[in-house]
This record gives sequence, C-alpha cells and structure tokens, in this order.
Amino acid sequence: MKKNGRQITKIQRDIFGVMVLLIIIMTVITATISACLNIHSEKKHLEETLVDVSVSLSSSNQVIDAAKNKRCTPESQEYLDTFKSAISHVDVISIISVDGTRIYHTNKSLIGTLYDGTMPDFETNGNIYITSDTGPSGAQRRAYVALYDEEGTYQGFALVVLLNQNINRYILSTAIIYFIIADVIIVLSVFLSNLISYKIKHKLWGYEPDVFSAMYSLRDSILESFEEGIIAIDYDEKILFMNKAAQKICNKDENYSLHLKDYPMLSKKDIRKVLKTSEKIVGVQAGGEGNVDALISYYPVVERDNIIGALCVLMDRTEYTRIAEDLSGVKFLVDSMRANNHDFTNKLHVILGLIQMGANKEAAEYISNITSIQQETISNIMRNFENPSVAALLIGKYSKASELNISFGFEPGSQYRTSDVNFNSNDLITVIGNLIENAFDAMNTPEVAVRKLTVGIFTKPGAMILRVDDTGSGISDEVKDTIFDYNVTTKGENHGTGLFLVKQIVNRYSGSITVESEVGEGTSFTVTMVDTSGGNLDV
Repeated sequence: MKKNGRQITKIQRDIFGVMVLLIIIMTVITATISACLNIHSEKKHLEETLVDVSVSLSSSNQVIDAAKNKRCTPESQEYLDTFKSAISHVDVISIISVDGTRIYHTNKSLIGTLYDGTMPDFETNGNIYITSDTGPSGAQRRAYVALYDEEGTYQGFALVVLLNQNINRYILSTAIIYFIIADVIIVLSVFLSNLISYKIKHKLWGYEPDVFSAMYSLRDSILESFEEGIIAIDYDEKILFMNKAAQKICNKDENYSLHLKDYPMLSKKDIRKVLKTSEKIVGVQAGGEGNVDALISYYPVVERDNIIGALCVLMDRTEYTRIAEDLSGVKFLVDSMRANNHDFTNKLHVILGLIQMGANKEAAEYISNITSIQQETISNIMRNFENPSVAALLIGKYSKASELNISFGFEPGSQYRTSDVNFNSNDLITVIGNLIENAFDAMNTPEVAVRKLTVGIFTKPGAMILRVDDTGSGISDEVKDTIFDYNVTTKGENHGTGLFLVKQIVNRYSGSITVESEVGEGTSFTVTMVDTSGGNLDV
C-alpha cells in the first residue's frame, strides 16, 4: 500500500528500531563512562593499598628488627608470609637492608641476594612514595617506604610491588562485567521495546500513522462536503469537531469555542438526554444568531455498547423546506396526475367497448355524462380553491379515489381564498396530500366495506381549518399518541415521515393538529394553521 509514491511506514518497526537504537546508545555511553570511572577508582584503590601495606610494614617491629639485624628470623619470615597472603592485589613484598641485601622477598630464591633495582630517593620524595618501574617480573607499580628504628636510625627500606599485568587484568575483568551488564540491558530493552511497540500498534487497531492521517483527511473531506452542519460532542459535553456548514449556521469562524454554553442554538437538555438514554431526537426547530432558522437532530455515538458522545446534525430550514418540497409536494402532484391519467384511460376503454358493440347512443350518453361530471367536479374545485397547486392536488386525489372505488366528497362550504391566507403552496400540498393519502391507505383494505372520504377546507382572514374524515380501519389508542413521531407508522417499512412532516409544518404556522379515531369505524384529522406573515408566502 502506497501513499504519495512512498511506502507507508510501519509504526511497529519504527518504534522498535528507534527505541532499540536509543537504548543501545544510552547503554553504551553509560557503560563506558561507568567503566572508566570504575577503572580510575580501582587504580586509585590499588595505589592506596600499596601505601597502606607500606605503612603497615614500616610500623612493624618485626620488619624493622629484621632490617636492623640484616637477617629475617623464621618467625619474621612466617609473619611476612602470612601478611602477604592476607593482602589482595599485592604481588611482591621485599625488605632490603641498609647494605642492599634482600633479607625478605616473596620469591624465596631472591632472599639473601643483592638488590640491583632502582634505589629509592627518600630525601626528594619523602619516606613513602609510589612510582612506576621495571623489575625482574616486568613492568610494575611499586611503593618505597623507609624503615627507621626507635632511635630514628635508617635501617633500610621495604618495597611493595603490584605488577602492571595484574592491573590490566583487573581493568579487563571490570570492563567485561560492564559489557555483560550492558548486553543484558540491551537484550531486556529489545524485548521491552518489541512489547511496547506491539501494544502501541494494538492500541491503534493495527493501523499505521499514514493510514490514520489518510483516514483523518478523508473524514474531514467527507464531513466538509456535507451541506448539513455536523457537530461532534464528547461525553463530557465538549465540542470535538464542527464542519464549515455548522460554523456558518452557528455564525462561528474556524476558532470556534469548545463549550456548549456558547451555542444557544443547541439544546443542552436534548444532548444530555441522548447521552443518557441513547435515544435519537430528530427535527428540533431552533433559532440562532443572524435570524438563522435551523432544524437540529441529535444522535448518540456508540462504541462497543457504550455511549461515548453525541452527533448534532444541523440543517438550514430553508434548505430543509426545499428538500421536503421535492420529496413530498412534487411527489403528491405527480401521483395525483398519474391517478387522473389512469381514470381517464379507463373511461376511454369503456367508450371504445361501447363503440365496438355498436352502442353509439350509449357511448354518446356516457361521454356526455362523464364530461358533465368531470367538468362539474373540476369547475367546483377550481372555483372554490383559488390556489392552483391545491386545486390540482384535489383533482388528482379525486381521480385516484375513483380508481380505488372510494367515494370522495367535500364538506359544504369548503373553500380556500387567497385573500384570507396565502400559505406556501408546497406546505399546503404536504399537509393536505399526506392526510388524504393516509386516508386512502386506511380504506384500501378488504376489511373496509364502506369507503368514504370527506375533505373540508375552510379559510377566514389569517387562518385555515382542514378536516379529513375517512371510514377506514381506524387507529388504536396505543399508536395514536405517537403517530406524529419520526419513523412511527402502521404501514411497515419505508413509511413514518408523512405525519411527522405535517406536524412540523403545522407547528411552523403556529397551528394545531388533532386526531379522533375508532378502530373499525374511521379516523378524523383536524388541522388549524395561522398566517402570521402579513405578506405573500407563496415563494
């Protein structure tokens, strides 16, 4: 998988490699510094051992007596042998008398021989000093200490030797120990780095950073392409994301606030209900700054059966109205015209059959009769309903009722006068069309014997009353209280928005809608709408 022409980086490999590299570098540096400090300390300790041994020899009466007598008694020799074996890191102890004879030496073969090494310079360096030199055993660090008897007479000197090869061995063993410790640390670090990188990869659900970046960019592109406003809110009621459409509706810029209190358009009550109950709330009308009128829906965001936040979807009501008109008003007009066309086609078939039977007189009478009825019906509707869209809708519904074998009539005095009210045509079509279609559905079942629909539309200055009565199957009490909710229906799937839209429109016009129904007898809807615009709403 590639992005921008390069291989996507593997986060687990990168984390592992970086952590191992850092740990190796830090371990090597730490181990090197520690080893150097330890070696320096060890060298200092060895020289301090040389000094301590020399001081001990110079203060020993047995050593001074042996130097004074120029011979080492068996007791003194045993004492010095024991003293040497009890001291670590010292390779040679030699006692030289004032005449240069080795009266004691760790190497017994040298006892009694003449000292042929470098003679100490106590006048210049003091009674005790350390220097580097070369002896029979090779390169070495040696300590010289002057031996004085109780009267302060110089009786000879003691030589304490530490071979360089042994010093190097101590240094090497120290370096090996630190090397082993560093190796152990590196091995443990590799294991822990692999474990940590795996856990991080697991936390990222197996995705790589580039994939997350691409997903984030894609998410932004998708959300910003919506005409609806999208606001994401976490469980603590903090705003996580807001697309540009939401910023426009809420009158905010890119530096928008993350606090709900700065958005009076959003309902804290509804958000908290969604976060608590996981129920969605759809189509809440709200006003915002700059006379913005919006419809807001609140949806829960659930992850692994846990509510982690809420999603607010905002739609400018002007755009919502346009979509609603496309999905409802135009749909009803098209359906009505289709029904009228079917009814006309059926009548043509009757006329054709009469002509083919030679019943020309009956055909003429049938044509005259249906023409008269058609003209009277159309004329009555056009005369009493001045809004052309409403008139066309009622004509179409009248034809569809005839096709469904439903008796369609108007209440006496029904009329719509544009001088009284002038509601938006598409709103009227949505309200009237939905109620009539619901009545058709309620009566278009075999169980309904009498199929009669009565529509009453009455206007007076500033208000309209609409009644739709049917003899259909009726609505049960359990359903009656929820029929205006979103997605609530008795018709099955892909229904449940009609009465919800009706209720929204009626509320917008400060109206009311009531329903009376009895199962098996029929249903009656009564709608009131108030024209408070004071102007022409038919735009």
